[in-house]
Amino acid sequence: MIKEKIRKIYFYRRSLWSMSVKQLKAKYAGSFLGYFWVIINPLLMMLVITFVFTAIFKTEVKDFALFVLVGILPWMFFSGALSEATLSLSAQKNILHQFSLPKEILPLSSVLAYFLNFLMSWCIIFPFFVFRNPQVIFLAPWIMGVLLLTYFFTCGMALLFSVVSIHFRDLEHLLGILFMFWFWVTPVFYSIGMVPEGLRWAFSFNPMSVFVICYRDLIFEAQMPDLTTFLVVVSWTFCSLFIGLAVSTRFDASALKRI
Repeated sequence: MIKEKIRKIYFYRRSLWSMSVKQLKAKYAGSFLGYFWVIINPLLMMLVITFVFTAIFKTEVKDFALFVLVGILPWMFFSGALSEATLSLSAQKNILHQFSLPKEILPLSSVLAYFLNFLMSWCIIFPFFVFRNPQVIFLAPWIMGVLLLTYFFTCGMALLFSVVSIHFRDLEHLLGILFMFWFWVTPVFYSIGMVPEGLRWAFSFNPMSVFVICYRDLIFEAQMPDLTTFLVVVSWTFCSLFIGLAVSTRFDASALKRI
């Protein structure tokens, strides 16, 4: 069943791509700064966090602005894509009624649109890290691998959340609280080494923690991530995809009736 679902999604890949590009263009349509918002949003968030933790809390992390930026970009992609994908089925239900498309195309198109936005952000910011430490250029294949793992992990979560939101409407109102809590327990503006040793085990249950650690090792530290950390990232990705596809397949008929 899952293989058939994947085959069906692949069959509609052109529709998935065109819908994603359309969403990306609509996101900045009519905006004076247009695609510059790709970089402005993470930079503004980085500046606020950097000010608070350098001017007020006096953090001693070297190049703290870049340290924060490495964590902010994947977090903003994940939280933004998942927020929009969760509500995609109810928000765009007319598309399913007008066209013969798998319902998974809607949340997946939201994720892909955000991923394209994510890639554009890195294209602009990555040269700063290369200038800071040229060694990072040799890790580019590994960085691309982690980018793709982040994308597929988010796809799995999007499929899961989009189906759950149909059966549990309160999820729409809980998303803000969920992401606020999730943000603070993800090492975006602190390293895992700053966490008390007795609490570090809890961070292994937060998939975004290991993703951010991978990004920080590869891009900020210009070194290969720990093998265990990388394997955990791969495991989270496959678990997310399997659960998302399984839930989406299992509740296919009942979900469509509720839209």
